Amino acid sequence: MKLTVSNNINEYYAQTLCLLFFPGSRFSKAEDEPEGSPCADVSALETENGAEATVTLSYGGKSVTKTYTEPVCANLISDAERIAVGKAFFAAGKALLGISPQWGILTGVRPSKIALKELCEGKTKTEVKSSLTKELFVTPKKASLVTDIASIEKKIIAKVPERSCSVYISIPFCPSRCSYCSFVSVASKKLLSITDEYLERLINDVEKCFDTIKKLDLRVLTVYIGGGTPTTLDEKQLARLLDTVNKNVDVSSLEEFTVEAGRPDTVNEEKLRILYQSGVTRVSVNTQTLNDDVLEAIGRRHTAKQFLDAFELAKKSGIKIINTDLIAGLPGEGFGSFSDTVERMIKLMPENLTIHTLCIKSAADYGQQLRGVKASARGEVSKCVDYAQASAKNAGYIPYYIYRQKNTVENLENVGFSLPGTEGLYNIYMMEEIHSIFAVGAGAVSKLVSRDRNKIERVFNFKYPFEYLKEDEERMAERDKKIMDFYEKIY
Repeated sequence: MKLTVSNNINEYYAQTLCLLFFPGSRFSKAEDEPEGSPCADVSALETENGAEATVTLSYGGKSVTKTYTEPVCANLISDAERIAVGKAFFAAGKALLGISPQWGILTGVRPSKIALKELCEGKTKTEVKSSLTKELFVTPKKASLVTDIASIEKKIIAKVPERSCSVYISIPFCPSRCSYCSFVSVASKKLLSITDEYLERLINDVEKCFDTIKKLDLRVLTVYIGGGTPTTLDEKQLARLLDTVNKNVDVSSLEEFTVEAGRPDTVNEEKLRILYQSGVTRVSVNTQTLNDDVLEAIGRRHTAKQFLDAFELAKKSGIKIINTDLIAGLPGEGFGSFSDTVERMIKLMPENLTIHTLCIKSAADYGQQLRGVKASARGEVSKCVDYAQASAKNAGYIPYYIYRQKNTVENLENVGFSLPGTEGLYNIYMMEEIHSIFAVGAGAVSKLVSRDRNKIERVFNFKYPFEYLKEDEERMAERDKKIMDFYEKIY
């Protein structure tokens, strides 16, 4: 897609707006774009009345130009120019393609952030919903969803002590790689052979991480071991890692201790016993679908029955909260199959049920092929998501956290549902940037959050396991110093 923007406009923001109407596009300013490719020209200027933006969209032999002026006293976002560009883009896309994105001109990962801010400033839920629909063109259904979530988050966040944090531990290994996955994870036998070496280094870093937290006089509220698939570790390795956590923090004082067991083919009774005895309070056992043909097509080496067996083991293990994930829009799965999965899953009544929408990423093994799925699925995936969310609510689940990703089918969302009182707290703290998340392991990113939550700084670990294992002492020291310097400035 050819995109031209005036110098004062954030190009990345313009790209995200393009993706609302032309999902999966790659951007170029080259004059030799293939004939028929969509084009966007975006400009903005300051006027006496505020900010005026003009957007011209061209595609399929048609061209539409729309102009919008936004007063500087915008209600929800102070950047009038940004809103003007968004609204002009929305109008042009709607006129050219007949599409009205359900999230309006909201493009960010955290759609609840605006609603939460408004609620914390004293607005009622009705006022927040009205602002979202009128100012940002969010549909009433999505405005209601995100406001309800923000209301739940507000109550939970109010109880968070000032000097608190969470810890994330990365296990970037999986028994096989799902075709839609873009996470940094290791699946080949050769690479899986480094798990012992990786664990040795990881345990050392976990100990250092908790030592830093103690020096900073912070209270750990949640610990989350994710990946990858942490239960790819064998029983001995898993017990060693969990013992390390127990030796460095009073697990009984945690609000939540989560381990992902996302692949049923890595779950057995002994591993679940180890998790339970180590104080784990929340475990994810995922399937994404209960259609065996779709499971095979997406590279998950387990059947629906294996998931059901693993889920039953988890229920019997004594672990308090079980989460399972579903993905709407998987290749080869239509509404009939997906709705059947939803109905069967709700009968199992996991404490948490996360409903994702397929996200097409170029790093996925067949991201290019999936782009065709996205283009052909318009309307079908939205129907699946609506059905799943309505079914969850009717069964007594409440939506408690939400996030969106670029290149998600139909620009939809991922929503976590829970039975009342079983919300995944780490998900809220992380997604709403409530306090610092100290992250350990390959691909992990520590997110340092100031006391007033207005300053956020990220500290990156090496992305790949082999890089992580070769990290030198000097770089490790630099990362530690960055963390200490951040806290010296904010306290």
